[in-house]
Amino acid sequence: MDEKLYYGRGKDCDNKKLIAFLDEVFFIDDEPETKRDFISILPKIYHDEYRPAYNNFVVQDENGEFRAAVGNFNIDLDVCGEKIKACCIGNVAVGLKYRSMGYMVDLMEMSVEEMMNNGTDLAYLGGQRQRYGYFGFEASGVSYNFEFNKKTAKHIFGGRKSNLRVEKLQENDTEAIEKIDALYQKNVIKASRPHKDYYRIVTSWRHNPYVVYDGNEFAGYFFIDYGCSWVSECAVTKPEYYGDLALAALEISGKDSIRFNASPFDKEKHGFFTVNSENISVGGCESLLVLNYEKVLKAYLKTKASYTSLADGELKVLIHGKKADEKLRITVKNNEVSVEKFDGEVEIEFSHTEATRAFLSNFSFEREKLNGAAQQWFPLPAFIFSVDQM
Repeated sequence: MDEKLYYGRGKDCDNKKLIAFLDEVFFIDDEPETKRDFISILPKIYHDEYRPAYNNFVVQDENGEFRAAVGNFNIDLDVCGEKIKACCIGNVAVGLKYRSMGYMVDLMEMSVEEMMNNGTDLAYLGGQRQRYGYFGFEASGVSYNFEFNKKTAKHIFGGRKSNLRVEKLQENDTEAIEKIDALYQKNVIKASRPHKDYYRIVTSWRHNPYVVYDGNEFAGYFFIDYGCSWVSECAVTKPEYYGDLALAALEISGKDSIRFNASPFDKEKHGFFTVNSENISVGGCESLLVLNYEKVLKAYLKTKASYTSLADGELKVLIHGKKADEKLRITVKNNEVSVEKFDGEVEIEFSHTEATRAFLSNFSFEREKLNGAAQQWFPLPAFIFSVDQM
């Protein structure tokens, strides 16, 4: 590393300078009337109070000008009652004049080293699979997308409008926010969403949050993206409200068709959309870097057992992990899950990325090498709601 350059965490006094640098790198080609900026896209992490510069590893020259930055944003996950220490990598940026000089590689390696040293269990990011595969990330997770359109709605509902009243969520509507969060907390996988930051969280990525009412009674909510084509999150107080919520979101969008995203564990939502959607697709979620396979596999296997029956069986595996080798015995009996370290003989060995693909990716050649019971357990439902991503 060049001695004249600073490599390390950013300084709080440089918050605004960092954000200006990021805006220039990412949005230089935006038209003036639709120009984006990081404060409006992710208000939950780029306001000064969240220390955006400190939460970035940066390269700066002797004058304090930024050459590169990689965001490291810690987030606590509750996965079927198991506490997972997670970190999201975001705003990976290199100045236009400083490309192909190794800065991105240096900062990503610093980020991963920091996570291995501070006890992070799981890291995630959105980005090019091959680009981040060098650092141990692999495309992972499971999500469902349901297409709902006007023609479908006409056949199901006869052309009527939604019976639910829709209001856009206001930042100071603490009562609605508490009710939205009460529904969110029912998810078997959830992220920390402090109430003081709730509005900023649910408006991440320029989402528009809406509340639906049956008369004056709170009935649910939905978050629709900036382009009004995708509902990334929704929930209702009664399953019978899903039809009218779908109609309401379609009406708000002003489009002929919209998509609804759903987690693998949201069975009530599946009950409506698998019957009434025009098209259904299964996709991934984020790219994941697992740094504690024992803890992560246990948490997500428990999650899967919470909504489906798992075959009894045992798998003994050696994983040559990014952080360390882990020799694990995975057992399922009567839908009870156990994942523990052991010292015996294993039936299969995986490299770090092979293990991630086998256990957490939708489609995996490596999974075919597992015994029959273990093949049925995977892929695990690693899912992260869109507004919880960074």
